[in-house]
Amino acid sequence: MKDNITKINGFIGRGVNLVGKLSFDGILRIDGKFQGEIDAAGTLVVGEDAVLESMIRVGTALISGEVRGIVEAANKVEIMSAGRMFGDIRTPAIVIYKGAVFEGNCEMGSCEPEKHLPAEIGPAENE
Repeated sequence: MKDNITKINGFIGRGVNLVGKLSFDGILRIDGKFQGEIDAAGTLVVGEDAVLESMIRVGTALISGEVRGIVEAANKVEIMSAGRMFGDIRTPAIVIYKGAVFEGNCEMGSCEPEKHLPAEIGPAENE
């Protein structure tokens, strides 16, 4: 994992506050604050000082800071020992380290978009 983190090709530093929609290729590390939507196939690294209020769709999420919202990861979600996750997670694989905080629900399985459902029928109505 350490080798992957050294190949970061995007960085939002401490003291930076962003609001909006974010997409990226490769690996992005956030140490600042972000509010909005993140949609990318790559890896999102949430640093210890980061605070995100977001709908997040990524390949992999590595959380060491605070995330409030929904995380959908096609590969996996890791909540590190300093990580704080408040919201729901959908992913095929999850790792929660000792000391981490997770308050919400986790659905294990594929994170394929539910575009095949008609607009008027959502997942809750099918269950």
